[in-house]
Amino acid sequence: MLSTEMDPTDTLLSLVPKVTPRDRQILSDLYDHQVLTTHHLHQLHFAERSVRMVRLRMQQLRTYGLVSSFRPYAHAGTSPNHWVVDQLGLQWLAAQRNTTLTELDSRADHRMRIALHHQLGHVLGLADTFVAFTLAARRTRPASLERWYSERESARRWGRHIRPDAYLQWDQDETELHAFVEYDTGTEPLTKVVRKMKGYTNLATESALASIVLFAVHSDQRAEHLLDKLATAPSAQLRIVGAYVSTHERLNKHGPERAVWRAPGDHGGHGQRLSLVDIALRHPRKEQGRDDSE
Repeated sequence: MLSTEMDPTDTLLSLVPKVTPRDRQILSDLYDHQVLTTHHLHQLHFAERSVRMVRLRMQQLRTYGLVSSFRPYAHAGTSPNHWVVDQLGLQWLAAQRNTTLTELDSRADHRMRIALHHQLGHVLGLADTFVAFTLAARRTRPASLERWYSERESARRWGRHIRPDAYLQWDQDETELHAFVEYDTGTEPLTKVVRKMKGYTNLATESALASIVLFAVHSDQRAEHLLDKLATAPSAQLRIVGAYVSTHERLNKHGPERAVWRAPGDHGGHGQRLSLVDIALRHPRKEQGRDDSE
């Protein structure tokens, strides 16, 4: 590791010729998603290379002091490395994004907080979903994942009404889908999950743009129960909110771009399944929610 006796700025300057554009994107992704495994990084940034190449490069970034890793307890076998941005990496990102460490919410114990966080499974599952959408955009032409705002960024933009797990813009076949993502691990009662629709309703009412919400749940049974509850929720009577449900397995096995989404009222075991393009066509662009920078 680089000497800690150097001034942090001097240390960062010494790294400028060593840190590649891909390294910079890795640091950004680690910050935005809080933690990513070696497997996530392989799929996102080293698709044409071996896992060994991922490990070697991440070890080098750790030597630079930009990242660190941990392995959570595993009931069987061993866990893969879970990577996070280290303090020097946060300083790099602050400079890269022309902001301050305070704005990045950096605290000295952030690595331990992530490693011990009781919602680590939720964070990793949401990262799985981001990877699924990214890979879907790569294999689907012409399609692109134009935006993906993390949980942190989504809270900054819409926290007054709702705190989504993510926000995305998917472009395909001359359609645009702007949607919020809710990743459900099954630990919350469905009544609490459905209550989030009130926040999306308030946001849609204030912005005069529809709130599209994509729910990813852990099982077909939970999907059925959620569809039932969403169908009778007050938001179901309003055209300004659109809810769609799929499962983690379907997103990973078939891809989120495929016909894997179902809407409340379209259930019953053999209800119509919709693709992202189908959902976009149900909600014309001028009616869809968008991010506050537009």
